[in-house]
Amino acid sequence: MTNRPEVPDLTRAAQYLRMSSDVQRYSTENQQNAIAEYAQKHGYKIVASYRDAGKSGLSLKGREALRQLLSDALSPRRPFDAILVLDVSRWGRFQNPDQAGHYEFLCRQAGVPVIYCGEPFENDVVPATTIVKHLKRVMASEYSRELSAKVCRAHRQQALLGFRQGGSLTYGFRRLLVDASRNPRQILNAGQRKALSSDKVVIVPGPSEELAVIRRIFRLFVQQKLSVAEIARRLSKKGIPGYGGKPLGHQAVRHILSCELCIGQMTYNVTTTRLQAPSKKNPEELWARFAAFKPVVSIRQFKKAQQRLAQLPVRWDKQSIAASLRTLLAEKGRLTELIINQSENAPCHETVVNHYGSLDAAYAAIGYVPEFKQQFGMNGKFWGEKALFAGLQKIHAANGFVSNRLIDSCAYLPSAAFVRRRFGTLSEATRRAGLPIVPHSQTQKRAWKQRRAAGCDELYQGVRWTKEELARALRKLHRKAGYLTANVINQNEAAPSADYYCKRFGSLDNARRFADIPVPTHSERMLAACKRKRDGKPTIGRRRRHPDQRIGLHYRSDDILAGLKSLVQKKGVISALLINAEPSLPSADCVINHFGSLREAYRLAGIVALKGKLVRFGLPLQEMSEKTS
Repeated sequence: MTNRPEVPDLTRAAQYLRMSSDVQRYSTENQQNAIAEYAQKHGYKIVASYRDAGKSGLSLKGREALRQLLSDALSPRRPFDAILVLDVSRWGRFQNPDQAGHYEFLCRQAGVPVIYCGEPFENDVVPATTIVKHLKRVMASEYSRELSAKVCRAHRQQALLGFRQGGSLTYGFRRLLVDASRNPRQILNAGQRKALSSDKVVIVPGPSEELAVIRRIFRLFVQQKLSVAEIARRLSKKGIPGYGGKPLGHQAVRHILSCELCIGQMTYNVTTTRLQAPSKKNPEELWARFAAFKPVVSIRQFKKAQQRLAQLPVRWDKQSIAASLRTLLAEKGRLTELIINQSENAPCHETVVNHYGSLDAAYAAIGYVPEFKQQFGMNGKFWGEKALFAGLQKIHAANGFVSNRLIDSCAYLPSAAFVRRRFGTLSEATRRAGLPIVPHSQTQKRAWKQRRAAGCDELYQGVRWTKEELARALRKLHRKAGYLTANVINQNEAAPSADYYCKRFGSLDNARRFADIPVPTHSERMLAACKRKRDGKPTIGRRRRHPDQRIGLHYRSDDILAGLKSLVQKKGVISALLINAEPSLPSADCVINHFGSLREAYRLAGIVALKGKLVRFGLPLQEMSEKTS
């Protein structure tokens, strides 16, 4: 018997692969092959791969694979004992070489050395290796700096020749693909790019309709002195779409007013962003300008627009907002949302709300107390707090609680919406009236008890089901299918849904026991399902009755629509109160969850808004006349 030679254990290793751009198609495959050769020669076994495709090595930003690799390397239950990288530049071209050394030190301290397979130095910590490795890191970062300078210089040279160098496109203009001799090829749509490196892209004016909108924007801003926000609101009200079908918002209008393409001049190198550093504005003498086409607006009008834009603050903070509001208050004597929006030297009210949370908080910050306005309710009647509190106390004394529905049905109080507007919430109104605040859970339980007492639980699709009838339908379904599951119940039209059975009996197993149907264990159900599948018997899976139906809801959308139409035929009109009072329908909130809003549910059910009545819906005139006859 001969002894086999002992095979040394291979060291588990993870390989890290990175390429800077998607154009480097085979870069990661070449790295992987080189690492595989090194691993085979030096006794490593690749057990994990971490790949950052199309990611820059300047920082950790966007390099999810390297982040995960560092996290796994520091974990006590890591699946590898070494990290293999092709060279120092693949680990990263960090502009601070110590950053790359820091990440490598973390791995080495955790017992996971980082090994560079394609470098000439040894993977140890002797002084010579450390010096060479640091020089390699400096060279990798310097390569990025030199390449960035060369690319920026080349882009600026191309811009001076009139060729576009990327960036977002302004509304009213299009990109035209041309060949090396500037012969036009085609208009590039959004997302399209040139295929040949010899081709170039130039900017041309867009459709005449969009150019007319640009002229209108300058006219409103320069001649009529409208603010940028007001111009955006007018364009949105007119339904004028922006580039790509998006609305022309505040930022888009401001960008149009400051874009030199409107005077036929293509401008480049206004700002610079290099090596993932923050963007900075360049001096005007470094800008690259090229006269591309005839001006869309006059140069005189464009200069006036720039003068107005220069007077507007670019960025708002709390201090500048407060100062502008104080100036506006001294000028107008009061502050309102309309006054703030119409002012040229103040931000719009949305900006104020974003910084302070509300207009009232902004007013308090500058020491302004708005004039108190009396709150009027229905029919223009003024409601004092004493009268409101007395009405709430009267409702509580009669019913033991206060709710929106009771307030709306009360003849001696305004609407519940008015009470909420006056005090903020209904709970605050009841608290100030000296009444106990009922938790939301108790309110829900009370509503459930009322619906249960009204017999709502016994109704399904407008039909009252007793427990004996439910058990009879369940036994019939069990005899027909041979087994009983939630999917079998849901796909059968002769019985209510499985959710309704759970609602009536507590669970499907309780329903089976009540109907004297054997209750299998979970393992027995799984074995029976596998046997049916092996035997080729048809299985009933979960599926929708129609494309818009949501799975797992207690009420089907088509059933709700049928119930809404039945209700409006019976009552003549429909509202949230009538829906909540109808036992055969879910609550109005449930209808909103199904369809997004009550208006959408009414539309799908063929219910229209009645003329001459505010927010009142009913049957169309033709159907109403047929019902009357």
